[in-house]
Amino acid sequence: MIKGNTFEATSVLLTDLLDTRPRYRSRWRARVQRDRSGGRVSIAAVAQVLAEHLWDSGEFPESEQSLPRNLKDRVRRALDGTMITTETLAWLIDAFHMDPRDAECLRATHESDSGSRPDGISDAVREPRKMVRRQWHRTVTVFERYFLDRERQLTERRTKHVIMALEDGVDSYLFNHESSVAAIEVMHGGTLGPEHRYDGLVSHEIVFPQPLKRGQRTSFEYRTAYHPAPHPPQEVRRPARGRIENFDMAVHFAPPRLPSRLWWATWSDHHLGDPVQLEPAQVCRTGRAHRYVPFVERSVVGFRWNW
Repeated sequence: MIKGNTFEATSVLLTDLLDTRPRYRSRWRARVQRDRSGGRVSIAAVAQVLAEHLWDSGEFPESEQSLPRNLKDRVRRALDGTMITTETLAWLIDAFHMDPRDAECLRATHESDSGSRPDGISDAVREPRKMVRRQWHRTVTVFERYFLDRERQLTERRTKHVIMALEDGVDSYLFNHESSVAAIEVMHGGTLGPEHRYDGLVSHEIVFPQPLKRGQRTSFEYRTAYHPAPHPPQEVRRPARGRIENFDMAVHFAPPRLPSRLWWATWSDHHLGDPVQLEPAQVCRTGRAHRYVPFVERSVVGFRWNW
């Protein structure tokens, strides 16, 4: 468990990517000489990948054969959360040829850990809805992406999640979602469990391979598909009944079907009512709207737009 370190969230996400993405994992696993890692990401192997990249890019001469050994402390600090500089993060992203979405997630989390962050959002929900059970975890990181097609329909939602158990025996995560959901696929870190319907909400459990002990972390990723709606949607919302740290949300519109106006919004309920706060937002030319906040607590946030 990482505890009390400066770059905790970045380290958790980086380690998870290197361990669970087959393309990244195979790259460092191929450099493992003596496997003493006990199944964890090998510091020496990652340092070797990094050194080979720096030689190939010309940043260090190939004559500097001690480079992998010299980089081990830098890699160790990055993986245990002690320190990860912007330079180190850029080197790792390039060395592992990371997918742009993974690189984007890492950079946003690193900005948060570095203190370059906007204000968080809290206490917009005045009358919390009843839940099927109390919250027994703390969310360390959430990266959420929504996708709309050229018919202006919401088709997909992709979520990466890292949580920490607040007690022993945490065996699942309760995913509250819209009633228009057609299917949920857990990509890694768990399996889809029972459905619950209560107080106007719909939720599914994501069941972990093993129950977590207090303070233990786990990561999981899931994909949500949607039924076509009678009318094109004009908002996406994400509730936080407890505290979500390092929250990163983006909506991808399909050009040329871009909204005429867009806002970053805060609501007081999961599904009902108008926003209690609106802030103008921008859509880039490729159709992407993005917002990062360091924490969301007892609030509902998301994007709202006009077509």
